[in-house]
Amino acid sequence: MSWERPTSVPYPNVWWTFEAPDPDRDDGGLATYRVEDLTEDRFEDVIKLFTEHFLDDEPLSHHARTRHNPVAYEEVITLWKSVLKNRMTVVCYKEGSEELVGSDLLEVQLINSKFDISELELVEASRKIIAVNVYMTDTVNLFERYGVDKYLSECGLSVNSRYRGRGIATEILKAYVPICKAFGLRLTSTNFTAIGSQIAATKVGFKTDLEMRYDDFVKVDPSLTFDGIKGTSIKLMSLVIE
Repeated sequence: MSWERPTSVPYPNVWWTFEAPDPDRDDGGLATYRVEDLTEDRFEDVIKLFTEHFLDDEPLSHHARTRHNPVAYEEVITLWKSVLKNRMTVVCYKEGSEELVGSDLLEVQLINSKFDISELELVEASRKIIAVNVYMTDTVNLFERYGVDKYLSECGLSVNSRYRGRGIATEILKAYVPICKAFGLRLTSTNFTAIGSQIAATKVGFKTDLEMRYDDFVKVDPSLTFDGIKGTSIKLMSLVIE
């Protein structure tokens, strides 16, 4: 069983607004930004954003060279499209502009929807990325730890490189709170794979459930080697929604 967005929650909806430096101003002035639901007319633009500003930066995807492996790239595109159809993905815009500032591929995990990686036919590069993420969530068992039957998760957070260094990722994460409240979710939890996203999550109030160094995964599975990865560890981090 998969989760479906209830019709009682308006769509599309603006979830969060904030001010941050405007890259188009030389005086360091601020612009107003908004985080809102992604609409179908921008699906391809979000895929382009993640292709150009996520795959070569996110540690696991960069290490796997996903963007440069045609089969692995098609697999991740298929994953992204399946998430977009759930109508939970959010995008960030600067007021007065249609340029994508950032996006977050959100989804709701259910207690009775067990993920079995052995059922998927994946190239090795994709299998290793999914195996790491599944190991983290299976080890902690978030449903039992927090006493919930569903929680908000994500498959990737990307910020356009032109807008980085302005706290955009932190503000996108802040939108999780009103989103969770609107859908009756008492928990949000995600595997943060890069130091930048881990710092942003900490600023918002996320707490670490489990941290695993990339070079320790070989102890779990000899095939999970990440020599030369640009990162130290992955953190499963959660935020309880009050």
